Amino acid sequence: MKEVTGEATRRWGVHGTDLGCPARLADGRVAFFFGDTFSSHGRHDRRWRSPVMLRSTTTDLRGGIEFDSAAGGRTAREILPNAHDVRELPDRESAGTEFTVVPADAVTIGDRTYLSVVSVHSWRSRAWPTNFTYLAWSDDGGENWHRSPARWDNRGGSLDQLWTMERHDGYVYVVSSAFDRINPGGMILRRVPEPCILEPGAYEEWGWDRGTGWAWGQPATPILPGPVGEMCLRRIDGTWVLAYFDPAAYAIVTRTAERIDGPWSEPTVQIAGGDWGATDGTWAQIYGGFIHPASTLGELHLFVSQWNTTTGDPYRVLQFTTRLDAG
Repeated sequence: MKEVTGEATRRWGVHGTDLGCPARLADGRVAFFFGDTFSSHGRHDRRWRSPVMLRSTTTDLRGGIEFDSAAGGRTAREILPNAHDVRELPDRESAGTEFTVVPADAVTIGDRTYLSVVSVHSWRSRAWPTNFTYLAWSDDGGENWHRSPARWDNRGGSLDQLWTMERHDGYVYVVSSAFDRINPGGMILRRVPEPCILEPGAYEEWGWDRGTGWAWGQPATPILPGPVGEMCLRRIDGTWVLAYFDPAAYAIVTRTAERIDGPWSEPTVQIAGGDWGATDGTWAQIYGGFIHPASTLGELHLFVSQWNTTTGDPYRVLQFTTRLDAG
């Protein structure tokens, strides 16, 4: 395990932060997208920004990630609009309340990088945790971002709010769920032709019908059970790999499949959750589980968040090196 954030990222005003989803940019660098970010230790409201982005050219992943630059220059700036409305009004009638904005996943097509972004309504509302999800884009290596009109509203438990996405054979495949670690709805699968990624009407769902079985173009049917946390879908060495936080197992797990439409393997625990101070190889209060794009089946690099919600510190991103081909 290596700590990715903290003192190593303080030079860009990034100290306490989470998520750290990595995605390759058009020029080959890897962008890391972080969520609620602070200039101080832990989560203590000093220079609160979200999302922020750092860049890395590290090739020796076992030696740990080093960052070379930030979107914003000397201080990583907030790359997209964020209301920072902390009232957390818990009812659906409180439209427009946006506690924060967090990144979910990114994909680069040609010279443009697209970022899936979640507008968080309230961390406490079970009925309405998000307002909507939208796509943003950058044509200059992530320095400047533009919010697109492509948006998916939360209609109460919608399974299209928390995204992960990967390209293959001219399509972008999207696995998504509700932004809610207690929602049993599970994950759904959609696809869209790459040129149409900003056209919500062009997305095609993968679903089950008693008469035709599984097929594209039918109403979405969950492909894997919930509840589920953050997810990361990547195609590695010809194998589909899905890493995610499993709240029921209290672990970061992976599943694999030969085809995007399955069948998916049973989950393998990669990093197990535990208690603070444990010495049994478990890690307290973890979430996330994002895959570095240079990972292989024999060397999987996962970026996992850890936050002590009682003290506020640590609030950080950790790098774990594990494998998928051990059985």
